[in-house]
Amino acid sequence: MPGELYREFIYKYYKHLFVLLSVFCWSCASTAPLPPGSRFYNTEFPLSTETAYSVSTPLEVKIPTGWFTAEDNDCKCIDLWLIRNDFSAAINLVQLDTPLIIDSLETELNRILAVSKETKSDKLPNGFIQSKEDEFFVLNDRKYAAYEYQGDEGMPIRVVVFRYNDKYFELSAVPAAGVGKRSVNTIELFNVQQSVLSSLK
Repeated sequence: MPGELYREFIYKYYKHLFVLLSVFCWSCASTAPLPPGSRFYNTEFPLSTETAYSVSTPLEVKIPTGWFTAEDNDCKCIDLWLIRNDFSAAINLVQLDTPLIIDSLETELNRILAVSKETKSDKLPNGFIQSKEDEFFVLNDRKYAAYEYQGDEGMPIRVVVFRYNDKYFELSAVPAAGVGKRSVNTIELFNVQQSVLSSLK
């Protein structure tokens, strides 16, 4: 009988210990800081000394070497527009139409991602196909989330979402239809996008 009581005590002790350790490990993981920079792309693409400015906010970025800035003359929906000199790719900043989310920024980024993906899904005739897992990172003390999906021609498009002051934005790196499919190295394009983000003020 004493042996059975001892075994039961040991079983309960280790069971509670396992639960406590599991909770501790989960809490550590959930509060871990976001990694500094993207796991997939770098910020080493050269930027010029010229600056491109947001239409609706004080936000500004440096223009990549071999790129230029243009105004959105059609729908007036692009806040900042960068175009490669050969017109094979573009990086555009668009404000997301969503109310301000008063919450922790990590949770906020997840919600912004969901809104961004929903807007893409509504416009794609073949549905939304994500090609890489969501990514969360920090650049110059600002928190970002990113995802990649297949565009109309099957070319990967990368979208980075973030909060600037009291507004939410997405910065998309997009190969141009037709010409972009033949000449754009998407890894290089996404490195350009990441470099532009590193210059954001």
